[in-house]
Amino acid sequence: MHEVKIAEKILGTLRNIAEKHQARVVKANLRIGELNEPDGVLLWLKKLGGKEFESTEFEITRVPIRVSCECGYTGRVESVAHYHGTNPELHIACPKCGGHDFSLTSGQEKEIVDVELEGEADE
Repeated sequence: MHEVKIAEKILGTLRNIAEKHQARVVKANLRIGELNEPDGVLLWLKKLGGKEFESTEFEITRVPIRVSCECGYTGRVESVAHYHGTNPELHIACPKCGGHDFSLTSGQEKEIVDVELEGEADE
């Protein structure tokens, strides 16, 4: 359930931003890699956010899983077994050769791109 930890970290960061600016988070744009199960992260953001974030719009850009394989393939991996947060390479195979000798080039992202605030105090 690594999505819970990701959601907790994002909410903690958003709380800090809101407190710093004495404002409320209206919208948060996030980039979440497919290996981090974006739908699960969104579900937990809503569940764990409580009243503080009940009206916050969470917009998630899903980042596809991409690999660079020793066989020469560089590109997207369409299907993946459930990722358990340990070693994603064990759950992904190169679509060209079926091997596991590759580097992940995307799909593990978990970042806040920008935040829209309301009621920001004048500095």
